[in-house]
Amino acid sequence: MAHPRKLIRAAFVDRLKTALDDGSYRTRAQGRVYKSRLAPISEEELKEDGPAILVYARMEETSKPQDYGVEGDATHVERNLTLVTEAMLLAGNEVDDALDDMAEAMEAAIDGFMIPGFESAQIRLMESDIDVVTEQVKRPVGAIGLIWNIRYRTNWRARASASDQDAIEAFLRGE
Repeated sequence: MAHPRKLIRAAFVDRLKTALDDGSYRTRAQGRVYKSRLAPISEEELKEDGPAILVYARMEETSKPQDYGVEGDATHVERNLTLVTEAMLLAGNEVDDALDDMAEAMEAAIDGFMIPGFESAQIRLMESDIDVVTEQVKRPVGAIGLIWNIRYRTNWRARASASDQDAIEAFLRGE
């Protein structure tokens, strides 16, 4: 099974890039939404196709196991994921307004969103990081990263029993 972060990133990408029933999109990026901080986006593509969005995890904290079963094994772990949805566009005279429009569209897209498989997750917008990149580009590129906190729960992996541990040790010895 895929790691929960991978599933959550994919869900955010799907939410932001999937066309609505009427053929419109939630943002000006349309289908140009990528689940990586490194994406195949060039200045020319931003010029020709318009904005793009990157979705990536910045960090995740886990709590001590929160609950214990009858056998004393932890049954779940609370996780706090910091996820970024970063919109990029060519910067012009109205770059701040264009970035705020992208932020507004991303916020609206995530408002009320339930992550498939993580329906009880709590999604909160924590901050926005706004910048204009001028180094190593021909034209300035505006970027706005919305930083989300996603609090969710996963099952804790049960401890190996004594017989499981014996089998693991035997395997490691080559038996």
